[in-house]
Amino acid sequence: MPKTIRSIIVGMGGISRSMLRVLSEKDWHEVAAVVDVDADALQQAGADLSLPDSALYSDLDRALAETSADAALINSPSEWHYSQTEAALRAGLSPLVAKPLSNNFAHSQALVNLAADHDIKLAVGQQMRYFRHYLTAAEFVRGGALGAVEQIYFFNAKPRHQARNLSGFEQPVLWEMTCHHLDCLFAVLPELEPESVICDGYLPSWSVYDSACMINGLFRFSGGQHMIYHAGYSTQSDCYELRLEGSKGVLRCRGLHMSKNEMTYEFAERGGPFAVVDLDDRRPPTTPWSLFFDRWQAWLSGADTDEPHFSGRNNLMVLATIDAAIRSLDAGAFTPVAANERYAAVFGSAP
Repeated sequence: MPKTIRSIIVGMGGISRSMLRVLSEKDWHEVAAVVDVDADALQQAGADLSLPDSALYSDLDRALAETSADAALINSPSEWHYSQTEAALRAGLSPLVAKPLSNNFAHSQALVNLAADHDIKLAVGQQMRYFRHYLTAAEFVRGGALGAVEQIYFFNAKPRHQARNLSGFEQPVLWEMTCHHLDCLFAVLPELEPESVICDGYLPSWSVYDSACMINGLFRFSGGQHMIYHAGYSTQSDCYELRLEGSKGVLRCRGLHMSKNEMTYEFAERGGPFAVVDLDDRRPPTTPWSLFFDRWQAWLSGADTDEPHFSGRNNLMVLATIDAAIRSLDAGAFTPVAANERYAAVFGSAP
């Protein structure tokens, strides 16, 4: 990978704009071309990024054939991720794909295998774990004040009264929201291995979604940990709480949403009352995409030889757990994850 990474940007929606605001500050990144089916979005991108018309495409295959680039930032609707990522891999580019890698576990696995066959680094845009409160919670857990964490409560739902790109989307919460939740959970508690899961999905009467936009779930982990989970898009007000209970005490982190840096922390020793603790006293707010991109660049360039959490291969544990959760909705029973033959390659149990 050269010192300057030239990227084709696929899809000029909000995610790409957020990424590009950060990437504009990185001297190692350059936009080579933009792809979007919306002519107005293309022209606006050209103006914003000072690109010539020759770098603006409505067709990805043409952009891949005509552009000298190293990476493709794929931020299109997730139902397009599989075909677009496959095309980028076959063209020899390193894709960075917005979460989820795809909304189909088998397709995601195929992309990971294709990347391995071509010796290309495939990444997924899992940047949320770099928000300050997840870094803070992970540090607090490592400090030992909780002891061994065994009970987890993870609640994150928001009042989205316009379905936007998720209108008509099947399982919008599990594919589009839970993927971030699980990745952040594995950042705070990296020893977790999903054992089994059961979920219930439903639609409140006021919901604007076509598919279950609220999820309640129970997760079991191989080390004996258990999680009560609640997530969705159709609450009447914001809901966020991460509660970690261990053998010595409990930490409660509460705020508006996982993507907000403003959090209140409360700690209680075993059997004692909660007291507010200022765990962020000396930790400044973070810019998650900046931390993410620094590690992405280091991984692509070979400066960091450790495979990151956001590699396509490592992200399969998140997607396997989501796939099992969806299957549990149909089965109405706990669905195994780590010991499931369907996910054997993810958890190293394949023959």
